[in-house]
Amino acid sequence: MKISQLSTTDTGASAAPVAYPGGTAAATAALNDTTGSVGLDQQLGAYHALADRWAGAGHGERAGLSQALNESPFAKTVQSALNTFTKAAWAGSDAAPPVPQQKALDAFDGLSETDQTIVASLQVGVPGAKGPASVGDYRARLQSDRDAAQPSATPRDTVTLSPEAQARLAGAAAPEATAAPAVEATPEMAAAISAYGKAAR
Repeated sequence: MKISQLSTTDTGASAAPVAYPGGTAAATAALNDTTGSVGLDQQLGAYHALADRWAGAGHGERAGLSQALNESPFAKTVQSALNTFTKAAWAGSDAAPPVPQQKALDAFDGLSETDQTIVASLQVGVPGAKGPASVGDYRARLQSDRDAAQPSATPRDTVTLSPEAQARLAGAAAPEATAAPAVEATPEMAAAISAYGKAAR
């Protein structure tokens, strides 16, 4: 996910200080850490702080933030987590409720603990989300969406093909039609046919 997706209108106004201990430099260092000395929660805090800073920063400052938010080792970890989740959660363009909701829940449950923490913190797919969420809270939201989803009330059109049509679609010769059973003529049928003939004249 590129940071441009997190941006707002660039007014050039000075952004508020980064809400991270040590400011921008410390947050950038946390995202570039490769020693393992910076915990996941600290890196997520730094990521959110710099993303918030980006939203209100001018063009010049954004150029300086881009490396940490797009190219740093932790930014790559975030992108990998989001890609893994969104691919697994994709139910197809024709999927009807509750299939997409169940697919998202299953996809989240299938993530590693680290990826679950990242996806939950970013509240992927939650419109109007404010601030990070815990894994438990985010999963509860997915479960709630799944429980609230109702199957579509609109019936899908169906077509029933005859055996002959199915055979032709399969590339085989159409089966011979079964002849209708012969009906022996009766005096009653003869009278009915005669009456019909007279009425049609």
